[in-house]
Amino acid sequence: MTTKWIAILLLAAAPLVAADQQPGRLSFSATLESIRVNARPDDVITRQFKLTLDPQQPRSTFHAKVEDFWRSEDGTQSFYGTPGTLRRSCAKWVALNPVDATVSATETLTVRISITVPHELPSGGYWCALTVDEVPDPLVETAGVGVRFLASVSTGIFVYVGDVRREASILDLSVSADSASLRVRNDGNTPLGIEGKLEFFKAAAASPTATVTLPRTTVFTEPSIEGAIAVKLPAAVDLPAGTYRLRAILDFGADHYVGAEREVIVSRGGVQRDRD
Repeated sequence: MTTKWIAILLLAAAPLVAADQQPGRLSFSATLESIRVNARPDDVITRQFKLTLDPQQPRSTFHAKVEDFWRSEDGTQSFYGTPGTLRRSCAKWVALNPVDATVSATETLTVRISITVPHELPSGGYWCALTVDEVPDPLVETAGVGVRFLASVSTGIFVYVGDVRREASILDLSVSADSASLRVRNDGNTPLGIEGKLEFFKAAAASPTATVTLPRTTVFTEPSIEGAIAVKLPAAVDLPAGTYRLRAILDFGADHYVGAEREVIVSRGGVQRDRD
């Protein structure tokens, strides 16, 4: 039986990530910061992906490929498809070299990424994912029945062409029993990396009683232009029950922020409801 192990997910990855060192799992580090390039039609741009095996790791073979990817509206799931599944995919423009390679402990696998932008292309943001999979060595025999964990690493490739418009709007802002949430719409022509904060104000107070940092998320232009962001409410000692002005402020990479505000009732230990 073979179980595929996803070592790291894309988009918000740190510049250098090491795989978990657990029995049966390959240990390595890789530069996983998303690849982002500004380009024009007919441009040819090259970048590199590097993966280095940690000491005392077995000689391992990897296969590199380019895929389409998108996320669920709540950002909890990522989906992968064949190149060209999405209209805004750049996967068919990307060539990899090498596609298959074998490395030993402390050696580095370097994949050259060549992006050839088509001649005629509408302005906006395009994206795909580079995925590097560990593949089993067919010459290595395993006695008996066991479980083999195979590493799979993905990082995003984003290409911005021509007039890139970053626009966003907040559709809804609410509280529930123990969380606050908002819905965001991408009104532009490129994926939006969104981060921001929620502020809870009492009456006419100038300073917030509590502030919550929102987790960074990405809202794409397809298959859905909407995204949902949820965050736990602060502890009751920091945000007591009561009526508040809830203000959302979002940074989405433009030269301005977008915000929304509404009155909400926070009922600790009971039902919470919004007030328009």
